[in-house]
Amino acid sequence: MAKKQGELPGVERKVIKAVENAADDYVDVRDKRMTLTTKEVEKRAVLIAAMEEHGITSYRYDDRVITLEAKAKAKVSVKNAHDGDGENDNE
Repeated sequence: MAKKQGELPGVERKVIKAVENAADDYVDVRDKRMTLTTKEVEKRAVLIAAMEEHGITSYRYDDRVITLEAKAKAKVSVKNAHDGDGENDNE
């Protein structure tokens, strides 16, 4: 946890322990979730690799259905009107 900043005499801040405790609890849970998210991403990559290795896009076992979806990527760029590509120069 970060070191708490000291207070100057006469300008002490108002201490609200309930807020500080709630913030500390939130940070603890958030950090645990972030760790789990990292692990989830790693495990998903292993699953995708296994499915690709076997050349399948769907798989069913027990009561689970796994579907490998196509990865779609899009890139959007904004050109300045002064770049002069000739299109939409009047807009």
